[in-house]
Amino acid sequence: MELERVLTKLKFDEAVSGYALITNDGHPFLSFSLPDEVLPQIQGTLKIHAASFKLMNVMTGRGIVVLARVDENWVLAVLFSADLQLGEALQKTKSVVDLMDEVVLPPPPKPSETTTSAAGLSSIGQADESSQEQMEPFMIEGIRAADTTPTEKEPKPVEIRHGCLVLRGERYSEAMSLETELNKKLKSKFSNLAVDVLLMADEKRSVYKIADVLNKSVEQILEVIRWCFAEEIVDTECPEEQEAGSIEIVELPLFEGDIKKTKKEHRPVLALCNGGRSLQEIAKELNISYFKALQSTVAYRGKTLRFVKRSKRSQE
Repeated sequence: MELERVLTKLKFDEAVSGYALITNDGHPFLSFSLPDEVLPQIQGTLKIHAASFKLMNVMTGRGIVVLARVDENWVLAVLFSADLQLGEALQKTKSVVDLMDEVVLPPPPKPSETTTSAAGLSSIGQADESSQEQMEPFMIEGIRAADTTPTEKEPKPVEIRHGCLVLRGERYSEAMSLETELNKKLKSKFSNLAVDVLLMADEKRSVYKIADVLNKSVEQILEVIRWCFAEEIVDTECPEEQEAGSIEIVELPLFEGDIKKTKKEHRPVLALCNGGRSLQEIAKELNISYFKALQSTVAYRGKTLRFVKRSKRSQE
């Protein structure tokens, strides 16, 4: 079972305000609408209880956060609305964690070894200094010393489109190791989105599929992938047929009920659910968040609203 299919259970739950997979030291990945202000409370709780808990709750100003141990590396954090009963929140979270037993999760980013290595090299350097004699520099006439000034690596030419499979490159581990220079550079440019994208790089997902799983636009994911490709963090495998555009199967919402019987705040979204637009397109047209558009459809799914599949030719 794929991770995104399991997390869909949370994504379409009206009582869920946001969720994220979190490492033992409190770094969120694959985050969906989890507010930044609840992270310090989650991180503080994990600092104390990470090694011992299986299921626990944290009360925040935005609602109840339930933390559930998924495996030795990952914790699932789910933010529920404040009016939900604690017992129900715990049960909903546990049911998702039970499903995740069938999912093969990626390894978490590795902690940086830079500090340890630097300390070791420093002590070695001090020992060497005490045992070596000072040597005067000298120059041989007619021979120029090699230029050791570091130069920026020229980016590889990039021809990446939505249908390309994303593969792990030579510097993938370095980029995913916390606090390395490459990891810092990655986060300063793209925040946690880049790490989420790299966690999805399993050599099976295309750029389009990653965008779909993370609820981001293809353009956003392409920007990350192209930068990572130039830095040799990822590699790609692109089918030739993309040159003329490729066919994508997309699911579009279709509302078939009486709109007068729906909640007033849901009507602007439902009125546009005509089987011709995606939820992302509807959210953009109404200038609202994707999550708000999604919440307007949840109560009607399987009743008066269904998703229809349409083929769509994608061009860049």
